[in-house]
Amino acid sequence: MKKLVLIILVLLAMPLASNAQSASSVFNTHEVTWFGVDFSNAKFIGPEGFSNPVEIVDRFFDSWNNLVVSEQKKYDIKKHFRKRYVEYDLSIVKERNSSVDPDDLVLESYESHELSMEDIRQIISEYNSNRSGLGLVFIVETFNKPRDLGTMYVTFFDIKTGKVLFTEKLSGKAGGIGLRNYWASSIHKVFIESGKQYGKWKKYYN
Repeated sequence: MKKLVLIILVLLAMPLASNAQSASSVFNTHEVTWFGVDFSNAKFIGPEGFSNPVEIVDRFFDSWNNLVVSEQKKYDIKKHFRKRYVEYDLSIVKERNSSVDPDDLVLESYESHELSMEDIRQIISEYNSNRSGLGLVFIVETFNKPRDLGTMYVTFFDIKTGKVLFTEKLSGKAGGIGLRNYWASSIHKVFIESGKQYGKWKKYYN
């Protein structure tokens, strides 16, 4: 009976150990490919802040993504995520973002929207890339105008297998002049918060 209990406990612990081991690879790998900011499953809350959803899809999704690439010193992936080498590949995210229906993008101020872990796994499983190694993407859940808050999942994944290795839900306050800068500030603050939390994440999974 004791042996049976021990076997059951070992079997139950195996997935946890496997997940921890997978997550640890995120913090022990020195190279990463940045895939961008994925808005494919996002909702923008508060029509008063998003009066032109067509322009958001056609213009601002690319604009926010291009900022991370063009202003690498500000959106410093090497610094915040402790990586030596960073490559950029926005092709998958740009294609996904362009397929968003503007008519379904904006919710009323009283509505809410949440992504589950299963949603995150499903999104990453749809990333078909010829690359390999470690991938990083921000999967946006909401841009919330009444709260002036952007919420997104900082997600590391195995590019070849499409397996999520680590994901953490973070939020950043929006601010600035103009729609682009206002919400870019939220993305930037998530970079900063990731840098603050990174040491804790690494300690937990190593």
